[in-house]
Amino acid sequence: PWVPRALAVMATTDIDSPHLDPAETFSCLRLVSADGHQFYLDRKIAYECDTFRKMAEQDAFKEGQTNEIKLPTITGKLLEKVIEYLYYKYKYTDSKVPIPEFPIDDDIVLDLLLAAELSEFVLTGP
Repeated sequence: PWVPRALAVMATTDIDSPHLDPAETFSCLRLVSADGHQFYLDRKIAYECDTFRKMAEQDAFKEGQTNEIKLPTITGKLLEKVIEYLYYKYKYTDSKVPIPEFPIDDDIVLDLLLAAELSEFVLTGP
């Protein structure tokens, strides 16, 4: 069975406050795939996707109250690739260096497109 390569958690630090404990300011969302894989994702990264941001910011949505987003149509393998892209987008948005191509294996391209359409992901480039 497929197992996620890494837990998608990234703690950040504030350069202006070097003595600030990152654990005190860290905020994450739990993303749960259709096959039960759980990913913990820094909100700053998750908010690169408008769909995740809207769901998590609004108390009217269950996800805004629980900090958990269930994605019943997306497998763990696809969700991991979406998360990799969100990190890529976060890293290269407003980048002053040449942006490398985001790698996507041919065997998941169509599945990623379908997942994006079904979930109404808004994943624009950096």
